[in-house]
Amino acid sequence: MSRIALLLFAHVVSIGWSTLICPSKTTADDILQGQNLSGKLALVTGGDSGLGFSIALAMAKRGAEVVIANHNATSGDIAAKNLSELSGSKVEALPLNLASLKSVRQTFDIFTQKYGDRPLHFLINDAGITGPSKLTPDGFEMNFEVDFLGHFLLTDLLLPALRRGAPSRVVIVSSGLHENACEAVGWPADCFKNWRYLPPPVVPQKEVTVHTHSGLEKRNSSTYGIAKFLNAQHAAVLAIREAKNGIESCSLTPGFALTGMTRRFVNTSGVEAQCKAQRHPDPSIPTNPCPFSADEGAAVLAYCATGSIRSGAYYSRTYACQEQPIVMQGFTRAMQLELYEKALGWVKQAKHVDDLVV
Repeated sequence: MSRIALLLFAHVVSIGWSTLICPSKTTADDILQGQNLSGKLALVTGGDSGLGFSIALAMAKRGAEVVIANHNATSGDIAAKNLSELSGSKVEALPLNLASLKSVRQTFDIFTQKYGDRPLHFLINDAGITGPSKLTPDGFEMNFEVDFLGHFLLTDLLLPALRRGAPSRVVIVSSGLHENACEAVGWPADCFKNWRYLPPPVVPQKEVTVHTHSGLEKRNSSTYGIAKFLNAQHAAVLAIREAKNGIESCSLTPGFALTGMTRRFVNTSGVEAQCKAQRHPDPSIPTNPCPFSADEGAAVLAYCATGSIRSGAYYSRTYACQEQPIVMQGFTRAMQLELYEKALGWVKQAKHVDDLVV
C-alpha cells in the first residue's frame, strides 16, 4: 500500500470510520495491494482507456489474465500491448460494439473460441457513452443500448462461464446521475413507477430543471441517467437470480472522475456543483479530489471486484466505497425481477431452463 493510502488508513481508523475503504486519493492499485489474482480470468469492457484501463492494469499487476473489449479495435490492441508490458501478465483485446446486439454476440463467439470452457472470474462492465439521443440500427435509444442493453446481453451470454468461475463477480458501472434520471429528460420524478418510459424513446434536446444535492440546476436533457439507473437495477436483480450459482454482483458510481468521456465537462459551469456533490458529508474525512483521477475513480471498481460486498448493492467512490441507496424514482423490487424478463425480450435472448426467477 502506498504511503498516502497508509496515512489515510491510519486517519480513518483514528476517527472510527473503519468502513471507509477508499477515502481521498486511494487508487485501484492501493485497493488490490497484496492480493494474488493468479489463475483468475477477467473481462473488462472499455479497458483501452480511463477507468477500464486502470482496473485492467491493477488486476493484471496482481497476476490476473485480462481481456479488454473495446469499440475501437486499434486502440484496444495498443492498450492490451501496453497493459501486458506494464503488468507482466497476459492481456488480450477483443472488438466490441455495444450499439449492436449482433456485435455483442460476435464478441461472445470470439471469446468462446479463444477461451473455450475456461471459467470467468470477473466481468467488469465499464464501457459507456454520454451522447446525443438517437436511434441505433437495432431501433433502441443510443445511450440506453450502449450503456445498459448491450452490457445486459453480454452478461447473460457469459453467465455459464461466470458460473464455472464461481465464486465470481459482475461489476457494473452506474453513476450518481441515476438519482435524477427522470428529471434529466423532463419526465415526472417518479417516471419509473411503470413501464411507460421503458425502453426509452429518443428525447429531443431541451433545457430541464433537476433537483441535485446542491439545489435546483438547469441543464441540457440527457438519457444517460436512465441507462445508469437500469445498470444499478441489473446488478440488484442479477444478485437474486444468480445467488444459487455463486455469482455476486454490484453496481457503483466512480464519482466525477477524469476520463475521455468526462474531460470535456471539466471547464464547464456544472463542475462546481459536481465538486460540491463530491464532498464526503463528514468534514473530518480527508477531502476527495475533484475530479478524481481515473486511477482514483477505479478504486471503487477494484473494491467491488474483490472486496467484502453485499451482492446486489450500489457503492459510491464519493462516500469512500461505502454502500449507498439507489434512488428508485417509483421503481419497485418486483419490477427489478420483471426488468430482467423484459430485457431478455428486448435482446431476443432465449431464456435458460435453469434461470432462477423469484
